Amino acid sequence: MTRGFVLLAFLLWTSFQFGIQASLTSPTDIQALRVPLVSRNYEAYINTFPRRTTAHQKRPRFITKKQTKLSGLPPVGDDAINLSVKFSESDLGRQTRMENSLIRSNTRVQLETPQQGQLIASYPSAEALRHGKNAIIATKASLYMSHKHCQWYGIDDDDCGEFVVSMQMKTTSLGDKCAAQYSKNADCSDKYRAIDGSCNHISHKTWGKVHTSYLRLMEPQYGDGIQEPRKPVQGKNLPSPRFISTVMFRENDSVDTRKTLSLVQWTEFIEHDLAFTPVMKMVHSGNSIMCCRQDGGFLSPRYIHPACMPISVPKNDPFYSKYRQLCMNYVRSLTALRPDCHFGPAEQMNQATHYLDGSMIYGADVEMAWKLRTFSKGKLSSEMKNGYEFLPQADEPLQQCQVSSDTCYKSGDVRVNLHPQLAIMHTIWLREHNRIAGNLALFNPHWDDETLYQEARRIVIAKIQHITYNEWLPLVLGSKYAKKPGFQLKQSGFSNDFTENVNPSVSNSFATAGMQFRLSMMDGTVGLFDESREMNTSLELRDNFNQPKTIEKPKHLDSLVRGLATQRSQKSDLYYENDLIQMLYRNNGQFGMDAVSLDIQRGRDHGLPGYNHYRKFCGLPSAKSFDGFLDVMSKSTVAKLKDLYAHPDDVDLLVGGMAERVTDDVAAGFTFSCIIGEQMLRTKKGDRFFYDVPNQPSSFTEAQLGEIRKSTLARVFCDNADDIQMMQRNVFIIPSESNRLVSCSSTDAIDQPSLLPWKEVLVGM
Repeated sequence: MTRGFVLLAFLLWTSFQFGIQASLTSPTDIQALRVPLVSRNYEAYINTFPRRTTAHQKRPRFITKKQTKLSGLPPVGDDAINLSVKFSESDLGRQTRMENSLIRSNTRVQLETPQQGQLIASYPSAEALRHGKNAIIATKASLYMSHKHCQWYGIDDDDCGEFVVSMQMKTTSLGDKCAAQYSKNADCSDKYRAIDGSCNHISHKTWGKVHTSYLRLMEPQYGDGIQEPRKPVQGKNLPSPRFISTVMFRENDSVDTRKTLSLVQWTEFIEHDLAFTPVMKMVHSGNSIMCCRQDGGFLSPRYIHPACMPISVPKNDPFYSKYRQLCMNYVRSLTALRPDCHFGPAEQMNQATHYLDGSMIYGADVEMAWKLRTFSKGKLSSEMKNGYEFLPQADEPLQQCQVSSDTCYKSGDVRVNLHPQLAIMHTIWLREHNRIAGNLALFNPHWDDETLYQEARRIVIAKIQHITYNEWLPLVLGSKYAKKPGFQLKQSGFSNDFTENVNPSVSNSFATAGMQFRLSMMDGTVGLFDESREMNTSLELRDNFNQPKTIEKPKHLDSLVRGLATQRSQKSDLYYENDLIQMLYRNNGQFGMDAVSLDIQRGRDHGLPGYNHYRKFCGLPSAKSFDGFLDVMSKSTVAKLKDLYAHPDDVDLLVGGMAERVTDDVAAGFTFSCIIGEQMLRTKKGDRFFYDVPNQPSSFTEAQLGEIRKSTLARVFCDNADDIQMMQRNVFIIPSESNRLVSCSSTDAIDQPSLLPWKEVLVGM
């Protein structure tokens, strides 16, 4: 009795102190959690990725000797599992008083601050928060069971996480909620892909659905096996993300000799299509969470929300010390219930669909999709300004932009306003949808609004998929890997790539680390180019976060589009623009936030194993010492890592991935190329609606496929900018003798897909 009381008191204290982690947690379906491809062909797929060794590399092993010890634990009955859930629910209820205290003290994110920009970039929807609340309860219950049934028997934290995964929710109050979210009885008879990503796989109807958790390439590493941030091999704490940023990541102008800013912008555009990690908000009020004082100091313990995981800024920081900043805001990511409806370690939520399906344009749920439509002639809502079509105004501009302005846009993704080049890309594709819908209406005047909308959407998604795999991916992975089986697109006819048992869900490592290589390629000075491709003016990125008004100025949209196709990107390396590592989301103040620090902290929040583990997963030998990294890193880089970290296994995935050497013909290093390649392979093979898949109600005809294959981003720019006259065929590569500027009106030089194959011939006419 006394032991039980002491344990309960300890858990109450733990949930208050570390509820951060307990608050945001839930896992993926057990297969998806452990094996990225639920298929016997996994080795065949993984062998298409770049390898540095000839040794046979097995996938991560999860059945080990330690399970002998776990199997000896007494079984956990339904009553004990129910008790843990009830305890978690009551514990969450007690959080109300603390949150009310935070509201009274105005401890929340203030408008027109860098923290507001940070919130916009990870803003949770109401539906995400509803699912996330259930996940909080599941995580707290998992933590409770971990303490009671593992620590009591001397089972270590990592092993215990696996033990808790064996426990099901079905007899608890979470059981019905989880079953409803992952229902297997959905009606999947529609010809067109569902807005929310469901019904893509007939036998796995919720694979890839919005508000489900990311997939794991290997098991998570949490400090307590459930949700506490990763710990070092030895010692108590990993080095501060900000300290790592100041040592490893510096500003330096390292221009790429070949690639343009179009490649950087397309990376962000499709990343937003595939992944959106929302953050926690106050459970009972829905208010924003602030983890630092407004003056940059640390909050007293009574004002620290359980979802807080603030970043410590060193007192001698080379930049922030001038402004007496010691604390950088970081709120932990929202989590989702595991698709198999089991308890276990925290899994973070994806607020986008897991497919390359244009969700950043059309929305990822039916409610948002409807808000973006005119319900007339299949078109998306827009506003005409000075004779040109722009995105519609945001419903809550003060919440979605950082300034009081009449220019704040609404699109399928709330991040549309983050910076002008992203707003440009959204505008161009809005126009592309409406242009296609208008032309389809001319060919088929008998089509109703729904048919026009769905057919235009289907064509737009197909174009995005073709551009991604045909133009973008070879420059990211290198042409020789993009040509391997599975990646290479067919030049005619249909593919047989779709595989029912390939789970397309986005991996946590892809969303949280792999795609972040693009940040080092961004330029802080964004050029505006005239028709002769001369830069006549520019704007600073630091002055335009969440302030998209500049794209509506006369000739600015065209000048920015030309800039995307002309301005060289920075190299993918450890050099970042100051606009990103000290001025991120700056409004009118003297400083902003640090993208590198936030990304490192997010990796720890998500339980990503260290870089060394991903090296091994991708085929490199696991480094026994820091010198083991010399196969892909320079001596000076390895020396810095040695000074920062105590053990090779401590190195964060983002840091190690960005520290690898990158050759001129690719945009990502070896490990990130592996993570990106693994994802893009499953994204293609695991999509029943991928544009060249045959024998589906939604399949294109061969004639239609022939036109889709003519798609290029250059043609999309030409057709949808205001008045651009010249463009090179491949806008991801700078203009040259082999990639010359040609007239946009020349459909021979830049192919113009025709919509004629979509014209229906009515019987009797």
